[in-house]
Amino acid sequence: MKLLAINGSPRKTMNTASLLEKIVDGAASRGAEVQLTHLRDLTFKGCISCFHCKDPKSESYGRCIVKDDLGPVLQEAHEADVLVLGSPFYFSMETSLARACMERLWFQYHLYTKRKPPLSPRKKATALVYTMNIRLEDMEAYGKNAVVTRSKGLMERFFAPCEVFLCCDTKQVKDYSKYEFDVFDVPGKLKRHEEIFPKELERAFDLGIRLVS
Repeated sequence: MKLLAINGSPRKTMNTASLLEKIVDGAASRGAEVQLTHLRDLTFKGCISCFHCKDPKSESYGRCIVKDDLGPVLQEAHEADVLVLGSPFYFSMETSLARACMERLWFQYHLYTKRKPPLSPRKKATALVYTMNIRLEDMEAYGKNAVVTRSKGLMERFFAPCEVFLCCDTKQVKDYSKYEFDVFDVPGKLKRHEEIFPKELERAFDLGIRLVS
């Protein structure tokens, strides 16, 4: 059993990365082979619409042909039994890192025909991890529910039922006094991070166990 977690955040030690680390730890506690990849360490681009993955006569049929740092990650994602994608919301969307990865991951499997199913491994357990600075009850107002629904639907189209993990009202920086953050209840955020975020880390650990069980 192999679990691959992909961090779409440009930060490697904050909320998204911390949750993914706990998911990886949970899976490892049950004997799974685990890997956490940080997209910020890679040099790559999004889909270039070359359509080689759509050519049934091509050796790259169903697979992305672009040769860059993301290529091996897509291969690892293809082979993994469990795939977890994590991203914070930036302006109510996944980060550009996460989105570029998602384009390449999904489009290689997609076919513009009703005669065949997608070319993806259909029995892969999956999860999406989203972190954001707004409260859970404000997601609809910012259009984030639609983004989650879209990405969950695509994961399920190409793989298997996808679990969504939401972490809201996050602590964004270590020292709020250095920046202008007056639209937020900073003391409330810090209190929540101290009291609630440890529980969310525990919840992420349990998700890792569940995904490989």
